[in-house]
Amino acid sequence: MAHSTTPSDTGVAPEGLDTYLDDDYNAGTGGRLEMVTSADGTPIAVDVSGSGPAVMVIGGGLNDRFMFAVFAEMLADRFTVYNYDRRGRGDSGYGDPDQYTIEREVEDLAAVTELAGEPGRVFANCTGGIVAVHAAAAGVPMAKLAMYEPPYCYPKITPEQMARLKQLLAEDRREEAVTLFGMEVVGFLRPETLENFKRHPAWKGFEANAQSMLYDSIIDEQHSAIPFDLLPKITVPTFLLCGADTAVSIRDALVTLSEEIPDAELVFLEGEGHVPDQRKAAPLVKDFFTS
Repeated sequence: MAHSTTPSDTGVAPEGLDTYLDDDYNAGTGGRLEMVTSADGTPIAVDVSGSGPAVMVIGGGLNDRFMFAVFAEMLADRFTVYNYDRRGRGDSGYGDPDQYTIEREVEDLAAVTELAGEPGRVFANCTGGIVAVHAAAAGVPMAKLAMYEPPYCYPKITPEQMARLKQLLAEDRREEAVTLFGMEVVGFLRPETLENFKRHPAWKGFEANAQSMLYDSIIDEQHSAIPFDLLPKITVPTFLLCGADTAVSIRDALVTLSEEIPDAELVFLEGEGHVPDQRKAAPLVKDFFTS
């Protein structure tokens, strides 16, 4: 069931990303750090907090677990929250980039699920949602699935951008790499917001996680089309969230997902873009996971 709206195509963060991140990266994490080993040997860092049924949190591009500390805190009074660093971020290992496919990240989620000891309620943001779609379709044990704007149908990275990104990362020019990714590939930065955002606490986190942009760019390059073959295989109840002010291409893709996933509901959040206000999104996700 979709609650419709008509957003304009203003990009993923029309007012500047720093507008959306005031609480994030300043909140810290309130849990204990656990380490699990994925199938290819890559260590995955997991912040575990709260008590109750298991919830797994999968961040998006450049996100480490600190990005969703507020979200995890808001669910921890009802659930045991497994908020983990995707590979290449935070305290997780980088893995072998030459062997990287999205299946490696499906295996990472499977390892976190094994730590929990039960099928999880999975919340996934941005490219984490694309990982979650593959995981649910592959049969990773899952009780419910909630996603905020998996970026299907958003303009994919060009070969030229990919080559420049790889060169910048190889030369460890992290500031330039994040700028390229943010301004040209994803579009969460604009010239008038760039210098201000470089003073935001998240910028240092993005630079620290810069190597992970290669993985998200591979996901973008290879999996930006809606996977019509996978969606019918998602058998768990699914809750889709989309910002009413997000890019039209993402909005339309979310409508399609809501029609193709067998048991899916789509809700638009008024006044929101691609970066979610966790204090708005968390109560909705919590209600869905509780029901």
